[in-house]
Amino acid sequence: MKLATYRSLAPGATGDRLGVLASDGRMADLRLAYAGYLSSKGEGRPHAMADTRFPQDMTEFLKGGTPAMDAARSALEFTEEAIAKGREPEGPDGELIALDANLVKLRAPIPRPGKFLHTGINFYSHLEETGHKKPDNVQAAGRFSSTLIGHEEPVVHPHQTEELEWEPEVCYVIGENCKDVKPENALDVIVGYTVYNDVSARDIQRTKALGSVFLAKNLDTTNPLGPYLVTADEVPNPESLRLTCRVNGQVKQDSDLAEMVFGVRELVAFFSQMSLEPGDIISSGTCGSVDRRKGPRIFLKNGDVMECEVEHVGVLRNSVVVTG
Repeated sequence: MKLATYRSLAPGATGDRLGVLASDGRMADLRLAYAGYLSSKGEGRPHAMADTRFPQDMTEFLKGGTPAMDAARSALEFTEEAIAKGREPEGPDGELIALDANLVKLRAPIPRPGKFLHTGINFYSHLEETGHKKPDNVQAAGRFSSTLIGHEEPVVHPHQTEELEWEPEVCYVIGENCKDVKPENALDVIVGYTVYNDVSARDIQRTKALGSVFLAKNLDTTNPLGPYLVTADEVPNPESLRLTCRVNGQVKQDSDLAEMVFGVRELVAFFSQMSLEPGDIISSGTCGSVDRRKGPRIFLKNGDVMECEVEHVGVLRNSVVVTG
């Protein structure tokens, strides 16, 4: 399944909703779809039951564990059955379940993760081009939820930097409470995957007086995430996914996760030395850059379009806007 946090652009709609992408490209509202499913099974209070199972927050939904995921699958199957029969998917009172793409604004799939745990310098090609030695352990840092944006939301070029650059990554989303996870069990605690662009201010990053890495990677709107949370069953081999970034259609980064210094299993084991909870996010780090190898480096400017793609997970697209 491709799960989403979205806002309806229909007149009168407010707030975030949880959705699932249907086969016809429309966004199915999980609450209404599940209520429709329950009503079809004879449930007398379908809306009340659906409200309990599907809160408006993805993190709260993930806390529901396997029963929550089973409910989402039932909601999707209900929607797909109607589509297959040429009918409009409807809720118990005739509500329209599925919204056209032009009526949906995607948010970061998990807008407010409890922990966003970032991995730095974790691809051999990135080590080579930056001159770093292979780290003895995971290079860890944090990202703040206030900086997160979703698919197609603009990255507002921070006025503090003249050297804004992209970094495609894959993110692993934790689906259960866990601690001290062994590497061989790591994939079992991942509920799904999403795409991340670690947009970075390079001039700030290399200057301690300006805030170094801490500020360079936590400026407003510089952490795009999305477009969907793709459930683990749809990602056949998370240890060898293709990772690509294009800017204005030109390939800037292209690699395979098999090139990671610390793989997904090792990352989960490392970060789970602290308690992990549903909705926590772990990033992979980024791969080597075409520009750094072939030069000259070209930084982001107004109107540039970044596309970060992870095999089996999707394409995260964001444009750059300069204001002021």
